[in-house]
Amino acid sequence: MKRHFENLADRAGRAVHHWWLLMLAGIFCVALGISVFVFPMESYMVLSILTGIIMLFVGASQLILASTSGNYIAMRGYMVIGGVLDFLLGIFLCAYPGGAAAFLPFMLGIWMMYHAFMTIAFGGDLETFRIKGFGWTIFGGVLLLILSLIILANPFSVGIATIVLMTGIGLILFGFLLCWMSVILRDVDKNIIKDY
Repeated sequence: MKRHFENLADRAGRAVHHWWLLMLAGIFCVALGISVFVFPMESYMVLSILTGIIMLFVGASQLILASTSGNYIAMRGYMVIGGVLDFLLGIFLCAYPGGAAAFLPFMLGIWMMYHAFMTIAFGGDLETFRIKGFGWTIFGGVLLLILSLIILANPFSVGIATIVLMTGIGLILFGFLLCWMSVILRDVDKNIIKDY
């Protein structure tokens, strides 16, 4: 039994070893969210390119985490699908910024919704492993889900100011959630996994 637990701890350690990638992605999302508020009109013009770059980075981070995971701590299937989705949306937003700007509210709403479900699932993983902070993780995922539903309620009929406001709030919230999750993974990597 001890050998089985050591094996489990080793695999979980591989899953959380790259926690810093989520921290970087979170910092980038918060910085982009703040820039949306500082330059509201200019940001809508370049929002699709910047969001595309963020999605590419978040997607790459998720794919790296998924490739080192064995379905421990972080749910690998969700990470792979989320990483591929982020990558495809990021490429589309960077390649076609003008055309993508028209559909940006809808794409951001879907993106935030999917990541809200991923965050809630991650909180469930934390609860399963009895890791502190799962409640706040689930709560943050629910907030992100509510925000995505508000954006998706009328993505094409609301004004640019509302889109910029919701996007800025969503990016900052998502960035803080990524930073929060990376700190939890760092603590797991440092305190739990290394003990075994």
